[in-house]
Amino acid sequence: MPEIPEPDFDDPKEVYAFFGLAIYNANLLEASLINLAVVLNLDRVKVITRDVFEATFGEMEAKTLGQLLKATRKLVSLPVELEPVLDEALSKRNFLAHSFFRVNAEEFTHEPGKRDMIEELRAMIGLFQHADALLTPVYMSLWKKYGVTEEFIESELERTHARVEKRHGGL
Repeated sequence: MPEIPEPDFDDPKEVYAFFGLAIYNANLLEASLINLAVVLNLDRVKVITRDVFEATFGEMEAKTLGQLLKATRKLVSLPVELEPVLDEALSKRNFLAHSFFRVNAEEFTHEPGKRDMIEELRAMIGLFQHADALLTPVYMSLWKKYGVTEEFIESELERTHARVEKRHGGL
């Protein structure tokens, strides 16, 4: 798991930076749930074509995190230790996306309040990373039968990096 940065508490933009890191990690968890939901749905298809693959991804990407969890739970029993972590992550993600700044409006006006906000965000980052670390082996074990291995993913990441580097002139 990536290390969660230590705050300096000396920049007024630091709350926004940690909010960005928290929502980023929530999005990574959401992507893992999409990967799990897609592979579970592909297991139900007799013939997998590129169109079926892309349509399944499109369908899952359109779902909210809560809808993804619900769809996944219909298809598979998740490990017992993962269930409460995912439930808490869903709750924290929804709070983060919909209420965090509104609920913390008063705290945001004072330095000690901003410190508390940053610590709350750091805890959310840790939760999202933990949930993702528990979920990743679950979907990766299922993707292997389709040829999606760590090596395959690394190769694809390298190709993506090369395309982006070429597009931006190697900067």
